[in-house]
Amino acid sequence: MARLKLLSKSFLFALLILVCGVSFSGYLAWKSATWIQTLENERFTTATKQTALLIRNKLNENIQLLHSAVAFITASDNVTREEWYFFTKEHTLETSFIGQEGLVYAPRIKINERTQHEELMHAEGLTHYQIHPKTSNADAYPIVLIEPFNERNKKALGFDLFSETTRQNAIKEAIQKRDIAISSKIQLIQRADSELNAGFIIVHPIYTKDILIKTPEKQDDAFIGIVSIAINAQKLFMDVLGARYITLDFEIYDGDTLLETEKLYDSNPSMKTARLEHNLLIDIYGKHWTLHFKTNEALDLGISQYLPWIELFFGIAFSFILAGWIYALQQTQKKAYAIAADKTKLLAKSESKIRTIFQTMQEGIIVLDKERIIIECNLAAQGMLGFSKSEIVGKSSNDLNWNFIHEDGSAFHMEDRPYYKVFMTGVPQSNIMIGMKRQDSLVLWLKMNAQPLYSDDFKDVNSVLITFSDITEYQKSKRELEKYLQIIDAHVIISSTDLHGIITEVSEAFCKISGYSQEELIGRSHNIVRHPDMPTTLYKEMWSALKKGISWSGEIKNRRKDGSDYWIETIIEPRYDEEYSLVGFTAIRHDITDKKRVEELSITDRLTGLYNRLKLDELFASYLSITKRHQTPFSIVLLDIDKFKSVNDTYGHQVGDSLLQEIAKLLKTNVRFEDAVGRWGGEEFLILLPNSNSEDARLLAEKLRGVIEAEDFAYVGSRTASFGVATYHQNDDEKSMTARADEALYLAKENGRNRVEVEIHTCNLPSSSTPS
Repeated sequence: MARLKLLSKSFLFALLILVCGVSFSGYLAWKSATWIQTLENERFTTATKQTALLIRNKLNENIQLLHSAVAFITASDNVTREEWYFFTKEHTLETSFIGQEGLVYAPRIKINERTQHEELMHAEGLTHYQIHPKTSNADAYPIVLIEPFNERNKKALGFDLFSETTRQNAIKEAIQKRDIAISSKIQLIQRADSELNAGFIIVHPIYTKDILIKTPEKQDDAFIGIVSIAINAQKLFMDVLGARYITLDFEIYDGDTLLETEKLYDSNPSMKTARLEHNLLIDIYGKHWTLHFKTNEALDLGISQYLPWIELFFGIAFSFILAGWIYALQQTQKKAYAIAADKTKLLAKSESKIRTIFQTMQEGIIVLDKERIIIECNLAAQGMLGFSKSEIVGKSSNDLNWNFIHEDGSAFHMEDRPYYKVFMTGVPQSNIMIGMKRQDSLVLWLKMNAQPLYSDDFKDVNSVLITFSDITEYQKSKRELEKYLQIIDAHVIISSTDLHGIITEVSEAFCKISGYSQEELIGRSHNIVRHPDMPTTLYKEMWSALKKGISWSGEIKNRRKDGSDYWIETIIEPRYDEEYSLVGFTAIRHDITDKKRVEELSITDRLTGLYNRLKLDELFASYLSITKRHQTPFSIVLLDIDKFKSVNDTYGHQVGDSLLQEIAKLLKTNVRFEDAVGRWGGEEFLILLPNSNSEDARLLAEKLRGVIEAEDFAYVGSRTASFGVATYHQNDDEKSMTARADEALYLAKENGRNRVEVEIHTCNLPSSSTPS
């Protein structure tokens, strides 16, 4: 004991306290650092999984587009360039599929079909079209349809996808699987001069619906080509970056290893080494990609990342004091009619020429004399009608028992038939839609023209030339399109307006979600569903963009006919006429009400319905950032209900909660739209006032003080509140501003309550707590 007493009095005891304090502080700092590292690793792992899921979703969106394209091509015997354009436009290819360089259709062209294929393309007007590069030992898969059909993509027209090894392997894999295949890393031909041309293609094989696939040989016979989409890796994955909430960089490698030559994408090439790294192998339709995640940041930890150092500092400081202290229909048909008109004129010039033309025309041709007897027909007519020439020539339509019908199925009476009208009036009949029930019970749909052939003196109709085209497949496609449009009308929220915003068309889905009928909507403006909560500035910004011909997108809150509200995500596109003059606007919307409700629940205080503390912290940081960047004024108001504890003690907590709700409603009603009001804690409320100086904030606080004082609250009658006002000064942060507002609030309480006090910038914080 004597020695301990002696040690406690010596310098060694103070040194021992210091050593023990420093050691204990070091231990606490080490434990905190370990906890932070564990938390970082957990959030880092979660972020990698989320990013991998976003990448999968992006790829699946493009794969779904390919499925739709295959179905579209399979449903039509011959997809034209115009139909391909409208298909991609309907799917909003350029805006909805970020990173795509072109949606491509490449038919399978066998070796002996190349010349014929190129001639057909030349006949369509693509005079410079040719399959390239030239190969002679395999089938070719030249690009014949590509959208967007811009200058960059035009040079890809005719490119043989099978000529390049990586693309060839992807096509072979798709054929083998009869399903989606993703290529290895390629250099995009559309961006041959760009450094950012790394990408890949997704391939889907197309099989004809006319052949039942049971054997490999049948599969080869049914295989007619591919649909593929070229993806620019840089654009696609940059879009993924914008969809995440945690700061994270990543690299994507084609394959199972991290080879620099197989790198598809690097979000931060300058980062050579990283504090946190993780590799993740994903499999998409049999394609392996390795995702290498990296970051140097303390992922969204804020000030917590410095906790070990703070503990260490204060621990050591404390030790020194004790001994010393310690986070994106067509031109071909017109040409056919032009050719038919030219051939008709040539009938009067040369019998030999007309015979050749007559028999080789793709349109069916029948010639009737004045007795309505068929005197001639060509091969196309025989094939379409299902009769030989001997069965047709010399007969009348009555002899052949032809049963003609309208599109609605009703009978086509004799006096309505095109050739009958020509005989009666001498007026040509053009583009008459007519159905004919053949002997095999099938209905053949024809587009028919009837042209009078006059006698030598041009006084009487001597005979009638009937030409017709088989549009049976077109009719089928038309019905399918009508069904598709009905589905869109029922399920897609669409409306169109004129230049003044007056509604001209609405879909059934629009009527359903709004509660209004078409009759109530058409002829009115969208103000009929406008919600008063939406700021006027949003609509001004929208109309400013639309009047310039620029599309607009955003989230809008609307009001139904019954008064309830709903949220929609809206894309509005300008509409142009044939002369490219702006004639109106079309909006496509998506119901996001459930999503917005979930968002509201996560950021609002359950009792008052105002912003919660977490949301206030987020908005506070945002407003401070804007204020510092743009040098704009920013103020806050902190208010506390006077003698609130006595309400709970006297009337109970339910009445206290009711009082909080009533005051919250008064605050929300009496501030500007851009102001943020939230519950700071207990009976305290915080109001964030962007673009407001100290005097503006004081006037608002005085207004609110008067409103609260004048209100007769349920159960408790008249109540008052005290207010503290603080304004942003250079180098301020959330902590320093709230501290000064709290100090001003304290002063208001001290000076008799029911007062507004403005900060004194140079004051120190009070040591005692704020009076209730």
